[in-house]
Amino acid sequence: MQSAVPFTPDSRSTQWRIGFDLGNAVILETPELNPKGDSGLAIEEAERLVPDPELSFGLAFLPFAKITTPAQLLNPRQWTIVDLQGKVTTRTFQGLAVFMGRRMSSTEGGYHLVSVPLPPSSPFLGLRRFASSEHLIFGFAGPLKRKLQIRPRLSETKWKDLLPVEDAADLPSGYEAAKQLLGGDEATDQVRFLYGTSIEASLQNRSSKLWLLNYSHPDTTKGNHPWGIFAERPGGLDPLYIFKPAKSDNDYVAYFTAAIDLNQDGSDELVIEASYRNGTAYKIISATGSKYAEIYTSYYRGQ
Repeated sequence: MQSAVPFTPDSRSTQWRIGFDLGNAVILETPELNPKGDSGLAIEEAERLVPDPELSFGLAFLPFAKITTPAQLLNPRQWTIVDLQGKVTTRTFQGLAVFMGRRMSSTEGGYHLVSVPLPPSSPFLGLRRFASSEHLIFGFAGPLKRKLQIRPRLSETKWKDLLPVEDAADLPSGYEAAKQLLGGDEATDQVRFLYGTSIEASLQNRSSKLWLLNYSHPDTTKGNHPWGIFAERPGGLDPLYIFKPAKSDNDYVAYFTAAIDLNQDGSDELVIEASYRNGTAYKIISATGSKYAEIYTSYYRGQ
């Protein structure tokens, strides 16, 4: 591969990246390599180096020696790849690419490390799959310290006529208190529903059932869109994380995708799919000290 991404020493601490298996390529998001941390500048760099995309949509490989990147490249010879079914493989990444194309009408982020079976003969690569939730993977720099357990979503609120069905039989005990925490006492003329997903997760090496509950209209153009994560306890729901945003043009509703101990500290990180009106991103919620916080947001993929 011409001007391949160089290898770096292994990391002394656990380092992970979010990515996707696209069928004929595996990609890892590397926002730390974007010029000035701006994915838009990465796209501009790609358009300068590869001005005439040959495909309507695909990956454009860039000569690493000619791009502007900061010094914090992390690229050991071996990455451990884990998918949402728990399958573990190893990969070598020596390509750097962005999504481009003649008719590209969506945003797919900035720089990605790319692993392909054979070096491409062209700077453009057509893809077998799109970057979607079913193809989500995690890349760990070097070997894993211990075996990972992937915990998928357990349940989701039932829907009818494109609206969630708020049914007490499908909601956890104490859901009314969760509704209040999410703004149930706020005056509004907007129709709202309590809906979401559940998952099993390890919290300090103990298994717990968690609920992610939205309290909003599923149409992100209508009203505000608060959501929270709650642990199911004998006395009701224990709030772990509450997000109550002001109304904006970037509203989304949230769903559990998976629980996985990315930091290898005995507590699972919670992988959240943020569903916008015309796109998707993924957020990682992690225990930091005595509380939970968002520690990572993926590239936005959509219009």
